[in-house]
Amino acid sequence: MATEVWVINVLGIVFAIVAALLIIVKILPRIRDVADPIIGSETAINGLMSLLVLLVYILLFVGIIALIKNIDNQYLNFISVLDPGVNLFVSLLPYFKWLIFALVLGLSAKYMKKQ
Repeated sequence: MATEVWVINVLGIVFAIVAALLIIVKILPRIRDVADPIIGSETAINGLMSLLVLLVYILLFVGIIALIKNIDNQYLNFISVLDPGVNLFVSLLPYFKWLIFALVLGLSAKYMKKQ
């Protein structure tokens, strides 16, 4: 039973890392391709992509911490020390989402005004 928990959670961590890499390597470049003609500024696109990559890393970190906490081990339970930081990241995500939305909207309006 304990071995199953270990295997399931370790595989969950591995698949979460693979999913994050696929998002960064395959999906975010597509978003970049779509946003480039709309925004028009290379500096703004690079900043937006950096924010999106940071968002993926934060979500990956939160998911990995949750999977590690599922493993019932006396040494791995010390990972709960990171809970205040994880909770801070999770509480900032809605604001982060609206910040990205506002940036894209503002840059799009600026690009439309130029034309």
